[in-house]
Amino acid sequence: MNVITLYHGTIYDFDVIEPNRGKPFKDFGRGFYVSRTESQAERIAIRNRNFENDLLIEAGGEPTAQAWFCTYEFDADNLNQMNVKEFTEPSEEWVRFVVKNRSERNRQHNYDIVMGPTANDDTNVVVQAFLNRIYGDPNSELAIRTFLQYILPGRLPYQMFFGTSRAVSLLRFVKRRAIR
Repeated sequence: MNVITLYHGTIYDFDVIEPNRGKPFKDFGRGFYVSRTESQAERIAIRNRNFENDLLIEAGGEPTAQAWFCTYEFDADNLNQMNVKEFTEPSEEWVRFVVKNRSERNRQHNYDIVMGPTANDDTNVVVQAFLNRIYGDPNSELAIRTFLQYILPGRLPYQMFFGTSRAVSLLRFVKRRAIR
């Protein structure tokens, strides 16, 4: 066995992972995302809690959103049973894949699991500039090279995407805790 620990930060308290309930327009598509880094998962949960609470306050309500930190285990030996795509670093192929997923609401690909760098919130301005053609035609090598330069590829956290029920069935829930 080759068990790795994975982390998920969220504002939703759930027992069953349903990858088709994930939000659209994400790096690797609609699915369930985890990190190998605790701090990344915690940051996501806190950011989403703060965002949700701000919306509640603006609507005249009380800030009731809660941040959750979940731990899972995954036997990496199971990767050979799945249709897996791994991006070892930000590349032209990675840019095209991320942009396609972030720009098409119902984008579906045939991968059970996708692994690679996160075009995280720190890169959102760069992603939007790329999509708005600030760097030129998004299909051009120049635009892609410019995008890759501006996102600071060495600082992008790693993520894993589980896009099918078959893939999430291989995750073993360990624990959940509230983040204060």
